[in-house]
Amino acid sequence: MSGHENNWIVLFIVVPLTTAILTTLLRGHVLVQRVLGVVALAGLAALGVTLCATLPGETNLFFSPLGGWDPPFGIAIVFDGLSGLLITAVSVVALACLVDSVSSIPRPLEQGWFHPLFHLLVMGVNFSFLTGDLFNLFVAFEIMLMASYALMTLGGRAEQVKQAYKYVLLNLLGSTIFVLSAGLMYGMMGTLNYADLARLVHESRVSGEPLPSGFNAVCLLLMLVFALKGALFPLWFWLPDSYWTLPSSIGAMFGGLLSKVGVYAVLRLYPMVLSGPGQGESTAMTTILPIAAGATMVIAIIGAVGARRIRRLLCYVLISHVGYLVFGVLMLRDASFGATLHYMTQEMLVMGGLFLACGLVERVAGTDDLQELGGLYRRSPLLAGVVFVLLMSLAGIPPLSGFFGKALLVREGLASAHWWLVGATLFTAVVTIMAALRIWCHGFWMPARRACAPPEGAEWGAPRSPGGRASGPAGWPPPRWRSGCWRR
Repeated sequence: MSGHENNWIVLFIVVPLTTAILTTLLRGHVLVQRVLGVVALAGLAALGVTLCATLPGETNLFFSPLGGWDPPFGIAIVFDGLSGLLITAVSVVALACLVDSVSSIPRPLEQGWFHPLFHLLVMGVNFSFLTGDLFNLFVAFEIMLMASYALMTLGGRAEQVKQAYKYVLLNLLGSTIFVLSAGLMYGMMGTLNYADLARLVHESRVSGEPLPSGFNAVCLLLMLVFALKGALFPLWFWLPDSYWTLPSSIGAMFGGLLSKVGVYAVLRLYPMVLSGPGQGESTAMTTILPIAAGATMVIAIIGAVGARRIRRLLCYVLISHVGYLVFGVLMLRDASFGATLHYMTQEMLVMGGLFLACGLVERVAGTDDLQELGGLYRRSPLLAGVVFVLLMSLAGIPPLSGFFGKALLVREGLASAHWWLVGATLFTAVVTIMAALRIWCHGFWMPARRACAPPEGAEWGAPRSPGGRASGPAGWPPPRWRSGCWRR
């Protein structure tokens, strides 16, 4: 493998794994778990920035052959400009979520399994971004998903468990298809290493010799798995019903990071391998993917317009912007890849920040229902200012970061004659602005609809009565605000 060997990159996997083990041994010592987690994530963020700044100019790549076995026979961990930028964003988002968990996660749950599961989730996401072969991508997905299954049901609230069934079932189905597809790919190609697969496909393109029969079918199966993980139409229906039930710190991890792993797999593998040997020719993949990207943008953003709760609205916007990212990939242009990476990185930060801010809105006002909010600009001007900047970045208002990614996608779409997808992109951008203004106007700018404030002590994690029901207004599950009254 061309590139510079650098074994420091293994720390992105080893540090979260070690932290998960240590926080398991330190269960009950919440302060020590918090400090250990903050130090680990801050160190990984600093390491990510350092490695990104020192990438070798000629190859733009660091690698570490585990066990000393060189690829394609050994397992390679690869850190390049793509994975490096995303891993640094993961560390920043995870650090913010861990700090937020101090106030959003009930103390009894934090003393239990929250911290080990949190760091296992970070490990799975990092491993997904670093691995250089399909089988270990499957392993990374499973580590990430097993942690997410447990975090999704943490606390055992009825609405969480109800939606977790759907989430677990679909992801188990996707994992089964993934491992079968990887086995078929190995049987046909004799390798699962990204670079080796790309070499074989490139040689087929140059020589004109066909790849093994069934190669395109296996590529479609892999794309099906990545579309399910990334919430691409029509496989996104599980996401809006799942993410909004989570505490703000866990919801920010899911919304900011997990959906991007599937898109990353598309960005990493579609240009090199999954687009097939006849790059530029019409295939099933090149026909289905643009339709899925356009439908994801348009249908999901229409769903955002009708959402009452801020969390659900953000979930629909999150899905619609997956269409942006896939659009950037399918154009197969260097500038569109750069636009996709830029937009994906900034949305990890922005979407994570918005989910955390939604948790703060609920703690200030007692609800995230737009029909019952109002007046938060006067009650919490600092929170209002932060939310306004994040919403404008999400909407792509210049000079904020979201504008440049969308502008590059539109420019490249026009240059590559993807007219109707450019139209879908512009339509989604306009409706995203409307959705952002709806959150701001109804939640912050307009007068408050209720003169009431959340009752004192209405937070998560109050003790239960012996019969299992919440005792008093501060009980579990968290109270919800409806018609001026707290309900369970």
